[in-house]
Amino acid sequence: MDEIKRTSGPQTMDGRRWEVQLSDTPSRDWLGYFKEFSAEVLPQRVEFDRAAIAFKSDEAQVAHWVETIDRWIASTNAKHRAALELGHRARFDRFEAEEKERDRIRGLNERFKNL
Repeated sequence: MDEIKRTSGPQTMDGRRWEVQLSDTPSRDWLGYFKEFSAEVLPQRVEFDRAAIAFKSDEAQVAHWVETIDRWIASTNAKHRAALELGHRARFDRFEAEEKERDRIRGLNERFKNL
């Protein structure tokens, strides 16, 4: 999965609820990491709708919200990327261990085939 990025500035229909578009719809795992960074305000102030984030703010705080959301997105991308790399490494290590065991079994079978 590519990193999620904000692709638009904030838009509003009523001056209270704002929305920014994202480059893709976040995965469930990605959303979980995002919620870790934004746990204090997420339930009340930030909502995801497919490839968009909506937040409630008065006009004076919109820039602050966008900056904060950008930081949360960057931190989430880093954490998600690290988790994916860790999972990839674990699968590789497991495959390598299985291959080593298969080689050991082949060696044992070869060693004792003439008994």
